[in-house]
Amino acid sequence: MVAIAATARWRARIVAAAASAGITITDPLAGVPGIRVLTCAPGDLAVLVPRLGAEPSRAAIGARSDSIADRELRDAVADVAALLSLHGNVVLDLDADRRRGGVRPDVVVSAAVDRPQWTEPAVALPVGTDRRGGPLTVELTAGPGFEGTLLELARLVQADAA
Repeated sequence: MVAIAATARWRARIVAAAASAGITITDPLAGVPGIRVLTCAPGDLAVLVPRLGAEPSRAAIGARSDSIADRELRDAVADVAALLSLHGNVVLDLDADRRRGGVRPDVVVSAAVDRPQWTEPAVALPVGTDRRGGPLTVELTAGPGFEGTLLELARLVQADAA
């Protein structure tokens, strides 16, 4: 499953887009302020995102992988960052920038356990399995105002995984 953490306004938009596509996504906390999580099947993002009608903004994207101890997870994050760069996005190495004082990008690619604290909406994407058969999950997180971009980038990752 894909987990989408979003504000009440974006949750309502996602549920409406899902309904218009014949996909059932429920928000048990509809209208409750704050960031809450919705889940959908991995293939549903390809149907939902175009129906949201949000223009993706050109975002500064950062990736944090060198600091991840688990090698398989680090490689998964690096693969997602490489995929996004193939689509014309500039992806900054946040581990290198941390040593130089840091930069705060609009969207961050990281391991779900290494999620930046300043970000608000997030999408956790299953991107494979590790050697023990457990799920490898990469998380995309965004600052306010980049929700549409976040979902579009998640859609690109899911399309590549299919």
